[in-house]
Amino acid sequence: MAGIAQAVEADAAFGTDLYRQLAAAGNVVLSPASIDAALRMALAGARGETAAELAAALHVSGPEAAADGLKQLAGIRSGDDLTFRAPNIMWLESAASVRDDYLARLSDAVSVERCDFARAPEAARERINSTVAEQTAGKIADLIGPGVIDPLTRLVLTNAEYMKALWTHQFPASETKQKPFYPERTGATPADLMHLRTRLAYHRGDGYQAVLLPYRGGSLAMAAVLPDGPLSEFAGRLGDLGGIGALLAGLLSGDAEHDVDLSFPRFKITAGFMLADTLQALGVRAAFAEDADFSGISDTRLRISAVVHKAYIDVGEEGTEAAAATATFFASMAVIKRPEPDVRLVFDHPFLFMIVDTETGLPLFLGQFTRPPS
Repeated sequence: MAGIAQAVEADAAFGTDLYRQLAAAGNVVLSPASIDAALRMALAGARGETAAELAAALHVSGPEAAADGLKQLAGIRSGDDLTFRAPNIMWLESAASVRDDYLARLSDAVSVERCDFARAPEAARERINSTVAEQTAGKIADLIGPGVIDPLTRLVLTNAEYMKALWTHQFPASETKQKPFYPERTGATPADLMHLRTRLAYHRGDGYQAVLLPYRGGSLAMAAVLPDGPLSEFAGRLGDLGGIGALLAGLLSGDAEHDVDLSFPRFKITAGFMLADTLQALGVRAAFAEDADFSGISDTRLRISAVVHKAYIDVGEEGTEAAAATATFFASMAVIKRPEPDVRLVFDHPFLFMIVDTETGLPLFLGQFTRPPS
């Protein structure tokens, strides 16, 4: 259990780093867990400075700890009202080989597929994209763009994450009203605000309020964090507050529930990122260089040539649908009357949201809503 707890803590710290790099402006959604999974598969075969930099960015001790986070994702169970899956696939060049100990280390959480990258890179791209689309119910339909896979590609590591869940406490559709939403530095704009009054986990922190919206049939929930002031300023303080792990700890600490009168936007966000520059800004440099050391994977000299990520979330009255996929590419070098509520919480200005496994605190999806679509 210690390894799992450390993996969750590491994922939360990595998610905080990613959010601060990627959420500069606008509506954003990403899956720290998906990105982490694809990079942990790479870390398992990294050595030397390459391994040290990857491990530092992922907040883990080294290659020996790489598989723990993959096991944690695999342990999240679906139920009658909750679908969750996060398959990992190693797409290997038909003529290439990888070390037996590398495959053994990942065998519990990673499946292996062969592709003819050398002679048919476009067919390989289409096959990987088709598989990811199927795994994410069509929400991530074109993860890998043209030209990203070429004849020098030897290995692609993918994680595809999908969830669809109903709220434990659904928002009555008749209560959804168009109300003003107040983005930063601009005037009010209309947004569809859902309304619910029920008992929820609520936390008042340093400069923010947070509420936990559970899903039926499992341990997943959405944590919504509403800053007292501008989200941009709050994001700048996130490190001082202990990161997203500390925000979640306040909600998951077992405090008594409150009677909450909640107004919350209905929203849909899609986002995509090429993560090479982001990862290099977080200190992962050797993995992309000509002298990268992935000798734990194969005798073939490999380096990471690209890391791509796409994510999707749709939040409505009945529940949430969310999907994400990450690919790491290796190239050879070559209605009831109640008393007044305890809390009135109106999400009418930019806020942070997370989908989390409440049993462990593992953040699966992370994002921000800054303004309704025009």
